[in-house]
Amino acid sequence: MAEFIAVIGSVEKYRDLSAEEKERIACRILSSKYMDLRCDWAFKHVMKNEAVLKLLLQDFISEDIDHVEDMSMEIDRTAEDDKNIIMDVLCHTADGRRFIVEMQRKKKASFKNRMFYYGASMIHGQLSRGGDYADLMPVYVICFMDFKLSHDIDQLVYRYSMREQQSGESFNSLLSICLCELPRLKATRIEGLNEIESWFYILENLHTFTGNSGDMGSRFEPLIEAAKMNPLPDKNKLQYIRAMVSESERLDIGKAYYEDGFAEGKAAGIAEGKVAGIAELWAKDLGVPPLEAMMRFYATDFYRLLEDESTKLWTNSPQQLYVLFREVA
Repeated sequence: MAEFIAVIGSVEKYRDLSAEEKERIACRILSSKYMDLRCDWAFKHVMKNEAVLKLLLQDFISEDIDHVEDMSMEIDRTAEDDKNIIMDVLCHTADGRRFIVEMQRKKKASFKNRMFYYGASMIHGQLSRGGDYADLMPVYVICFMDFKLSHDIDQLVYRYSMREQQSGESFNSLLSICLCELPRLKATRIEGLNEIESWFYILENLHTFTGNSGDMGSRFEPLIEAAKMNPLPDKNKLQYIRAMVSESERLDIGKAYYEDGFAEGKAAGIAEGKVAGIAELWAKDLGVPPLEAMMRFYATDFYRLLEDESTKLWTNSPQQLYVLFREVA
């Protein structure tokens, strides 16, 4: 546990916390049966499994994928001052099609420009001097997002390509961008969901799941196995914790939410500060240590409602919140 506490203490936001508070954060992260797949490290870890990656591509691209091979996550720069690009998952098929698969937990400024730049870079890098433009192969960018953008219609997956504005005629099929906004799925159970909806549900909720993994269907078994926390060696657990508390996931967030006028960041911060008070009250009723009560509370549906800005629950005091929690628990 000392190593985990040290990792948390290396992040500026948590540096001044007591050892007990840092341990509490580590316990909260490690107490889940499965990793939080919205974390970029966990997402990349499970996508190293070829069966998982192939299943995802087949479901979201709707094309046959016989085999995929990993590529370097970093795209070579053609000039010394070119912007450095590092992907979450980058792979290609035997016929040369390229796939970029990303997980974005927090909204950042110029997000759409970033996704377009990723895809365009993969097209640009296919040809060397004297290369034939006819040899260019399609590039697909698939991004899972734990936030919502503004759209004209409400749907789970938004697919973009180059088309003529009036007729809708396709210019070409070289670049396709697929945005998957996880919070748009409103389901509370996986039963009855189609393949796309099931991906959304698992990516958003797996870290809270404590039941039999068979409930999610045999087709997702490789994903469920790859996401288990216990088989991870301590070295990987340290990397996972570092990613979960990393300041890098919060860079530019303030600017992004200021641009769209969102208040989720404020709500989540206030909610987090009230959890300790709720846990202390619940611990007395349960007759358990406050830390154990806190771990249990983080796994409840009520905590997810508390984090949601739109519910306005975070405006209540810990005492008021605990009364509401016990009424629905």
